[in-house]
Amino acid sequence: MRKAPSQLLDLAVLSLLRSGEMHGYQIRKSLAETAGPLFQFSFGSLYPALARLEERGAVASYVEAGPAFIGATGSLTGDLALSLERSARSSSLGQGDRSVRQKRVFRITDVGRKLHAQLLETLPLESEGEFMAWLYLAQDADRSMVAERTRERLLTLEGKRRARSRAAVHEGGLRAQIHRRLAELLDSEIGFVKSVLGWLEADAATESVEIH
Repeated sequence: MRKAPSQLLDLAVLSLLRSGEMHGYQIRKSLAETAGPLFQFSFGSLYPALARLEERGAVASYVEAGPAFIGATGSLTGDLALSLERSARSSSLGQGDRSVRQKRVFRITDVGRKLHAQLLETLPLESEGEFMAWLYLAQDADRSMVAERTRERLLTLEGKRRARSRAAVHEGGLRAQIHRRLAELLDSEIGFVKSVLGWLEADAATESVEIH
């Protein structure tokens, strides 16, 4: 599974912050628990993402005092990111009491809410993993938008499936076997996307009946 692109990580962070304020460790833990099986991210990429979003005005932050705690991230890049963040806090707050740990708490802004909606509608869905992660993050989004993007994904997959079938016919030997196998994998994803689309359409029909 490849690492999540920056836009997908931004969307995941904004989705979490829509439920309330969180500090960096809470965001990291929630991402690992909820979206972790769907896409990979490194702790070292989380704080740059938060800084990027804060620079765009999508999130705001403030510093909160708490009991001292020294933790490790489990990766060199993560430890470096954590160290740099702590150094920045010390510079902005002064030395203060070393028994007190300063935590930066993040919250989403109105700009962030607009960016969240925009990313849901425009995020490139180039792989099965990206589509699955997007679908997970879009569970509370407008159903018609989710259905439209799911139809687009289905059309893309069906086009790839036809291309693989043609390639298997025109090429022989080992390459033909590879194209057939890739076509089988596409069939599996097409089946899943069709089931999602069927559920969305049934849900929309039920909602329409309840309204009327």
